[in-house]
Amino acid sequence: MKPTPLQKAAARQMRRDYPAMSVRQIAAKLGINSGTVSKWLRQPEPETPLSIEGLIARTQQNFESLPPSEAEKLSHLRDELRGKQQTIIKRQITLLEALQAEGMSALKKKDLPTARAAASLISAFTKAFSHEAIVYQIIDPAAVMKSALKD
Repeated sequence: MKPTPLQKAAARQMRRDYPAMSVRQIAAKLGINSGTVSKWLRQPEPETPLSIEGLIARTQQNFESLPPSEAEKLSHLRDELRGKQQTIIKRQITLLEALQAEGMSALKKKDLPTARAAASLISAFTKAFSHEAIVYQIIDPAAVMKSALKD
């Protein structure tokens, strides 16, 4: 029977949890050839993707270790990006308001196909904008949203 990826993961986990356990012992526990387990354990482990929180923490550490001149350049770029985000958010709000007005106007005129189309577009754009909001969270979303709504 061919070893499975789960067995490979289990072998790696056993090596981490019980470093004193020999390759033969791990192989015996898993019912796999010790040569196969040995090969697996010599291979580098694949990198696990970072969560958003991990990515933010790593980026913050990297930023704090930069020389002041580089940190200043990045701060300037961040501020520029915030400005562009505010412009995008304002356009999105304007678009949604226009769609809502069009939908309400169509409802008053009893133009149901147009009202349905407007509602569908509002729903689609709202979903798309909420996905973008995940990206905005990386760069202080509260400040961006407050500033965009003030203007």
